Amino acid sequence: MKHRTSKLSSLRAALALAALFAAGSLPAQTLARFDAQFSGSKMKIDGTSTVHDWTMEGTIVAGALELDAAFLAAPDKAKPGKVAAKATASVPVRSLKSGKDSMDAVMQDAMKQTQFPKIEFRLAELALKETPKSADGPFAFDSKGELVIAGVTNKISLPVSIQRVGPGRLKTTGSIPVKMSAYGITAPAPKIALGLITTGDEVKVSFEWITAQKP
Repeated sequence: MKHRTSKLSSLRAALALAALFAAGSLPAQTLARFDAQFSGSKMKIDGTSTVHDWTMEGTIVAGALELDAAFLAAPDKAKPGKVAAKATASVPVRSLKSGKDSMDAVMQDAMKQTQFPKIEFRLAELALKETPKSADGPFAFDSKGELVIAGVTNKISLPVSIQRVGPGRLKTTGSIPVKMSAYGITAPAPKIALGLITTGDEVKVSFEWITAQKP
């Protein structure tokens, strides 16, 4: 009886070991990397003031996007749900321009540009929400991540669309309302001859990000 029990224990141990090695030999999920392309990329911040609405825009969006290679190979078969992905993106604060040097200086000061020269985003989760309605249309995703402005990090949920715009090229777009106070930024109030211009706390941050695979 002891001999039989010993054999069963040995068999179980062997099967467990085999399963462990089999699991270790499974191929890891492959991510395809797309690096930022400055040509065609842009980021905008749209805001309001007591005098007029204003916009700051920059064309430098650095970083990289990595997407599940299996999803990219057969996107038409994809179903709503999480998609394996990684992404980091950054925009130099100095690259954001309004067309007025005085306003640029005020905004850079308010965003603590010398201490924190970049706006950054780090992706934590990407989930497919909707497939394209046409062959060349964009995929709609919900994303979650961390947005860093003026040294303050907040978790955000951001709807984005991703669309092929050429061989090995993707365009990712999105927009989100942001309160400057949530990032420790005091809404700028530049001085003018007749007093002060008061800017609204809430702004809209939007972007178009072109990324491409290396040949």
